[in-house]
Amino acid sequence: MARRLLMGILLLGTLSLLAFAQEVPTVVQPQQAGYTPAQLSTLEGAINQLQAKLKSANLGSKKKLGVGGWTAETFAAYTAGNLERLGYQVAIVSSQMPDGTTKIWVVVRADLGGAIAWIPVEPLVNPNIYQPDLGDVPLVSSLMYDSAYLSYTTLIEMPPNFAPTAAIRAPMSDVVENEQSAWFGNASVDPDGEIVLFQWTFGDDVQRVTHTISTWYTFGEGGRDYPVLLTVTDNRGAQATASTTVYVLTAQEKADKSCGCGG
Repeated sequence: MARRLLMGILLLGTLSLLAFAQEVPTVVQPQQAGYTPAQLSTLEGAINQLQAKLKSANLGSKKKLGVGGWTAETFAAYTAGNLERLGYQVAIVSSQMPDGTTKIWVVVRADLGGAIAWIPVEPLVNPNIYQPDLGDVPLVSSLMYDSAYLSYTTLIEMPPNFAPTAAIRAPMSDVVENEQSAWFGNASVDPDGEIVLFQWTFGDDVQRVTHTISTWYTFGEGGRDYPVLLTVTDNRGAQATASTTVYVLTAQEKADKSCGCGG
């Protein structure tokens, strides 16, 4: 009894501190919340849109679960940070499980037009592989959440996140059309964490998502400048971009340059 009372006091203290900064999330089963048919339809659309965002391969990361990689809490923070950057209002919550472990998930606010819903999101950390997506809405059927995500004991407050700085290391040698000689590195840094995703765009629309700090790229047509854009994402979902321009030689320009016979 005393332990339950203490937990209740701690919970109320945590929630009261945060209530001034944000709305306290309450997750309810949609069919039991008294929403109108129009509001339920809006919620279903919001869940579908959220699922599409969660499954975007452009939001995965290079970190794995385990030593030196993600924990449940840090991956939840990454998921929440990405969703917040995409315009969602989010919170991170946790609950103590009967086996002594801590279950951590994210809740996302949805405006239904006259009503508010909080959608639970489980950040699915996949053991021993790069994280391909951010997580999943734990539905057991249409508009019915897994009951394990309806209540929580703690509303987790994360410290402020400082955005990374992006910087490209352009190739040091000549870049020639149709030759795999263009090596791009980066000198990007994150002041309070680490960078977990590198997204490159070569030319007008050729995109490459990588989990490594450098990449190779073969340019096609020479005799022109190509813009190169790098977007980096840190372990809390914040992003930064950098750009440069690379001139790509034609095969003839390379030959002329090599023999010193160019005009």
